[in-house]
Amino acid sequence: MDIATTQYEALKSFLETHLANVGAKEKLNKLTQVQFYELSTDVYDELTRRQMNSNDVPFLPVHDNFHPKRNQARQKLATLPINRFKDLAADIYFELERRHPELKNMMVNYPFIRFNEI
Repeated sequence: MDIATTQYEALKSFLETHLANVGAKEKLNKLTQVQFYELSTDVYDELTRRQMNSNDVPFLPVHDNFHPKRNQARQKLATLPINRFKDLAADIYFELERRHPELKNMMVNYPFIRFNEI
């Protein structure tokens, strides 16, 4: 649950005024727990990469233990324009809330993450 809490709070801060896409929410709703966990982890990793503003890391690194299609999808996240990435992050955020309603009542601060610099 600690991972979900970290992801939820990071996305919540990032998306404060952004609305989720209804069609994408329906697709996320159909994902298994494992599929959703992998996607939310990848979006969280990309959010973290973008916030670091490092030119040394142009996309998420390849992991040998991931399926090649997942590695390809992780790299494709870097090509999304900020508005499209924000839409995806919003959808993940709202799906995290739906799957883990207890997250709504938790407040965790991350002063080391600067969400408005993306």
